[in-house]
Amino acid sequence: MTAALPLSAGQETMWFVHRLAPGSAAYNVVLGVRVHCPLDPRTLRRAVAALAGRHELLSSVYEEEDGQPVRRHAPGLPVPFEVREVPDSTDEELTALAREAGARPFPLSDAWPFRVVLLRRGPADAALVVAAHHIASDATSQWLMLRDLLDAYASGGAPLPAATVPYHRYVDQERALAGSPARARAERYWAGLGRGTTAATLTPDRPAGGPAALRGATFTHAVDPALAARLPDAAARAGVTPFALLLGAFQAAVHRSTGLDDFLIGCPASSRIGKGTADMVGYLVNSLALRARFAVDTTVGDTVSEAHRSLLAGLGHLRHPVPVPRFAMAVTLLATDRLPVPGLVGGTEPATYGGLRLTLLDLPHMEGQFDFNVELRSSAHGLTVVLRYADELFDRETVERFTSVYTRMIETALDEPTAVVSRIPLAAGDQLAELLSLGEGQYDEW
Repeated sequence: MTAALPLSAGQETMWFVHRLAPGSAAYNVVLGVRVHCPLDPRTLRRAVAALAGRHELLSSVYEEEDGQPVRRHAPGLPVPFEVREVPDSTDEELTALAREAGARPFPLSDAWPFRVVLLRRGPADAALVVAAHHIASDATSQWLMLRDLLDAYASGGAPLPAATVPYHRYVDQERALAGSPARARAERYWAGLGRGTTAATLTPDRPAGGPAALRGATFTHAVDPALAARLPDAAARAGVTPFALLLGAFQAAVHRSTGLDDFLIGCPASSRIGKGTADMVGYLVNSLALRARFAVDTTVGDTVSEAHRSLLAGLGHLRHPVPVPRFAMAVTLLATDRLPVPGLVGGTEPATYGGLRLTLLDLPHMEGQFDFNVELRSSAHGLTVVLRYADELFDRETVERFTSVYTRMIETALDEPTAVVSRIPLAAGDQLAELLSLGEGQYDEW
């Protein structure tokens, strides 16, 4: 092993959470694909080793030294690659096995913080799971890992080119900014933003049973394609980004679902700003806290415009990882058309990459980090809302109801941005008429 290296601020948080719940998979980042062609396990093992050789965080261990968390490069540890033969498994069983492979905790002090698992159902039918702990990865990194793994496999497992910038340079730059005037401004901004407000969350269906279990479930909702297709034009008319429109609609849904007039939600955002970070695998994300305020006459358009301003203000302080006000609900956007392995999300046919035919195996991951963690997946094929939630607090029906309210707010933001949020019917006109008709005639026999 090499000398101890410091962690980034985000990694230090991940280490603290890991120490609190070392058996939790809440901070596992998982990506899975179905492989519809032959895949040689020996070549794949060499490709996994090449992946670890390219990205130093993946071939490191994490521990404490003199009371401080540190990282040590440990290139000599066993390659974390497994092959399991599952010839008789159904599609549902194969997905369950893939989820299980991604959900196992990582012993960060004793092994590399990632694993690759191949579940073979037949010579040309398998599931490939790439999992990592958040201390060494993030959502973008997971796609980069899959791309680099497939590139290494296509080259026969040959070593990959070294990363342009090592992660410790990113940490050095982050620490250099710690004493800058911009850091002080960021601290004042976040302190002021959180003053006098609260972290939004829905009313739980049951109280938490002691310490946080850090586990959860996932509910996925595909937005009507016709509705999603109208987002860019509606956002342009409002002078905001499509994400700001969706964010404002989300805040409106939180307001109507909770009754809160002043609250915070979070928005994890990529900190891949410096040179060489675009292809870096690591923890490169900071969280923005976003405040929403509602009066009796606040319109959907008002909320969308304020969401846009809040995003711009928060992004101005993104490079300065200072403690932000606590939040329990988070929302982020994933532009799937720009992913390193194209064609896997939203397509109807298998994608081809490196000579392999692949389809996405959409595995739940990072469940239980927040009460609600909403990922908006945008692509040329439409918009999907992926809502991960703490199932020790909420029933699925509660999550489905909230998603219905959110969809209603998106519709209103597109159709009637001058509508007052507090007066928006939570059922569309035809649905409302149907509900009212249920009571007609029930007393006729009296």
